[in-house]
Amino acid sequence: MLRQRALSAMIFVPLFLGLVWLGGIAFNLFLLLVLAFAGFEYSRMLQNSGYKVAYPLIMSAIGALVLLSMFATAWLEPLAWTLILVVLGSYSLWQYEHGDDKAFISLGLQVFGVFFIGVLGAYGISLNQSQPHGNLWLLVTIALVWLVDAGAYLIGTRFGKRNILPRLSPKKTLEGLIGGTLVGLLSGVLIGWILRKPLPELGMLNGAGLGLILGPLAFFGDTLMSLIKRSLAVKDTGSLIPGHGGVLDRLDSMLWAMAVGYYFFIIFGL
Repeated sequence: MLRQRALSAMIFVPLFLGLVWLGGIAFNLFLLLVLAFAGFEYSRMLQNSGYKVAYPLIMSAIGALVLLSMFATAWLEPLAWTLILVVLGSYSLWQYEHGDDKAFISLGLQVFGVFFIGVLGAYGISLNQSQPHGNLWLLVTIALVWLVDAGAYLIGTRFGKRNILPRLSPKKTLEGLIGGTLVGLLSGVLIGWILRKPLPELGMLNGAGLGLILGPLAFFGDTLMSLIKRSLAVKDTGSLIPGHGGVLDRLDSMLWAMAVGYYFFIIFGL
């Protein structure tokens, strides 16, 4: 399992980080495709669990929110959300009239998925397009959250004894959480030092702060995804990435991290 995870990471991580480094429209389009596919995985999970949802509607809603961020039309987001609720609500009314007694639950799950994937994912677009050096801030944020995840997994697997959420996720331990957070802290300091010339506004102190925040945040994102999967009685969101599951399995922490990275940039990067 560990070997499979490592081989997949050797392919996926350089691809993703390389596109982040390039930034611009190339990364925006790549992230749009990734988020749309994550919406498909989420919809398929709901369908397999007996909820009647329309994956084209969910994917289109996610795509619309991402495109709004791409073209810097944030003032249209309230209108977009209104239209999304109208469309999804109308679909749920139609479903109920055709015998779906869980139509309102399905509506809530669809709205959550659009927010979770579309709104949080759009922060990646906003950060990538921010000036100056938005793509570098995004690169740092994604690299840190992946290092936190890897540190928590390795340390938790080797030293973990105290379960935090034994019913939801028996393998999540206090040692893994602390270890991942320390990895984030130290990695933030190191990255801040390495990038002191191309990204002087990051610095070792801000890097440490970002890494420290991403430790607990990565744990939250991972356990929230575990809650979704347990509630829907599925093991993984998909099987696209061997050893890791689906795309959404890999985005669980990154989506929250991109939101934090964006506001970190707003506070310290301008």
